[in-house]
Amino acid sequence: MELNAFTIFATLVNFVILIVFMKHFLFDKVNNAIESRTNDIKDTIDRTEANEAAAAELKESFNKQIATLESKGRDIVKDAKVKADGQAEDILREAGERANALLKQTESEIERLKRKALDDMKKEIGSLAILAAEKILEKQLDHEEQQAVIGKIIDDAENAKWQN
Repeated sequence: MELNAFTIFATLVNFVILIVFMKHFLFDKVNNAIESRTNDIKDTIDRTEANEAAAAELKESFNKQIATLESKGRDIVKDAKVKADGQAEDILREAGERANALLKQTESEIERLKRKALDDMKKEIGSLAILAAEKILEKQLDHEEQQAVIGKIIDDAENAKWQN
């Protein structure tokens, strides 16, 4: 195979034309596509970084809100406990007052019943004394005399100290 200058020159011219043709129709479009894709990737990365920064800010904001809400929740629970303790104290105090009032009322009722029992006992003793006196005297007293004797016996009994 012989190399001649025309073949070499024609090959070089064809090569240059092919490169110019490829540069004009292929390389520029490929470079533009690569550059466009590179720009799209850079924009996506920038947007992602911006979104990450915004997400970090939102997370920090939410964490602050959660801390605030937790603090408010603790305050609400604390206030409710204080209020419940106050109500419990009020209920206990009221129950104590009612118990004291009931105790005083019971003591008063016991004292009243005691006086009534003493009065009944005095009357019964008076009746028994009259009955015994009638038996002793063997005569029956009329109603006025009986009331006078009972009154005297009761007065004597009231003046004397009763043994309990």
